[in-house]
Amino acid sequence: MALVKCKECGEEVSTKAKTCPKCGAKAPKKTSLFTWFVLAFIIFVVYAANQTPSTPSKPKASTASSSPQKSEITKKVEPPKPSWVTSTSKDEMTGKFSAYAHSPTVYPSKKMEFPYHDVNSWMGVGCDAKSEWVYFGFSSAPNLANDETEDGYNLIRTRIRWNDTVENVSLTQDWGAKFIHFRNDSAAITKIAASSTALLELQWHGQQPTYFNYSLNGSSKAISEIRAKCAANK
Repeated sequence: MALVKCKECGEEVSTKAKTCPKCGAKAPKKTSLFTWFVLAFIIFVVYAANQTPSTPSKPKASTASSSPQKSEITKKVEPPKPSWVTSTSKDEMTGKFSAYAHSPTVYPSKKMEFPYHDVNSWMGVGCDAKSEWVYFGFSSAPNLANDETEDGYNLIRTRIRWNDTVENVSLTQDWGAKFIHFRNDSAAITKIAASSTALLELQWHGQQPTYFNYSLNGSSKAISEIRAKCAANK
């Protein structure tokens, strides 16, 4: 039998008694184990809740910060410029070796009328074991006006523009040939090496002045290559 103390007189009283036998006060009730267990559980839950660290909500990343900004404007990629190319030939009868460097094919800046509407051209440098020469090639033989007839060839006095510098030049064309040659080859090669473009003016019969604009991109390298080949085949 369990005993508890009376709250009024302090006398020990049985937990089963309804009143204190000494002072008649209502006997105190002993707290049951179940009550203590429930109380302890509540205290534990409250304590655990206070001890659990609060997890701060992660701020949402802004669209601007999550997506890296491009610091540079995308640059337009330009295709590589056409360059001069080289070729070689050998006369099967004589064994004579020649090498050539020439520009990409171009058309007149303004299309000519029939029958010259499909004429195209290129600029080139040739060499063999003994010499070098500069020429303009055409898909069909040029039929030019304002030239002078010489013995076996025509003399053409015209203009050519190296980059922004215009000069008068004398060219020659063998009768019926598809090629026009410089009279001063060494000077022309020097101009080619120092320039990026060459604009040639020609006067076809029955046409307005015609202009061919040749790219000199890669010409110096190509000329060096054919010189080496010609030197090796002397």
